[in-house]
Amino acid sequence: MHGGVEVWTARPDRLGCDVCEQLAAVLDDEERGRAGRLRCEEDRRSFVVAHAMRRIALGLALAMDPHDLRFGVGVHGQPMLLDAGDDGPAFSLSRSRGLVAVAIASGSPVGVDVEAVRDGVDGALLQPYMAAGDVPLQGEADFYVHWTALEAYWKARGLGLSSSHPRIRLEPVGDDCWEVQFADAGESTGMLVMRLPCEESHVLALACGNEAASVRLVEFDGLARMPVNASEEALSSCKDGHCALAQGHNIFSA
Repeated sequence: MHGGVEVWTARPDRLGCDVCEQLAAVLDDEERGRAGRLRCEEDRRSFVVAHAMRRIALGLALAMDPHDLRFGVGVHGQPMLLDAGDDGPAFSLSRSRGLVAVAIASGSPVGVDVEAVRDGVDGALLQPYMAAGDVPLQGEADFYVHWTALEAYWKARGLGLSSSHPRIRLEPVGDDCWEVQFADAGESTGMLVMRLPCEESHVLALACGNEAASVRLVEFDGLARMPVNASEEALSSCKDGHCALAQGHNIFSA
């Protein structure tokens, strides 16, 4: 792992059946059982790709065999890595039909959320979680930017989305980068949320601590055609330099 935050993404429909069978072999019996209980083939494939990708990403970060990783559930239901100790990386997983994502970070809380953009969403769904007037929605995509930001933030906090939590607001600090604040108190939560690039059919958001130095994207379904020299291009940065993003096409960190 390069030392910041890594976000691995994959488009399950672009992976062939042979690849998906190989990925299923990386999972443990419990994960394969959960995948088998999903009725829709698209959902099963997304589950297999997401959970295998999580194992591979964490295995590389920890220099461990992905098969040997063991996962459990925390006090609030959040997934956790067993046997990693207090210095183990933070991680988060999100999946949808068409796109799955895994984020891992060292020394910073992290949360990731991906949603498929659909027509006809009701912006009022955000009101229990964000203060009125703080959500100037301009269409479905804008709704999903806010929704994925909410989901990613509370995942990074180790909690699920709930109307019992304090409401938050997003304070812009750069292109597609926001400081998360408590709406009623007007205080910073100490975390940032970023919208990461992906296909227009989906919205992808990352939440991480202010101390996170950089974010790197890893296109898992493109690893078979790794470039020899991956050029890096700044995607966005906030005014304080917290959210400099670096992307090399089809990045692979060995």
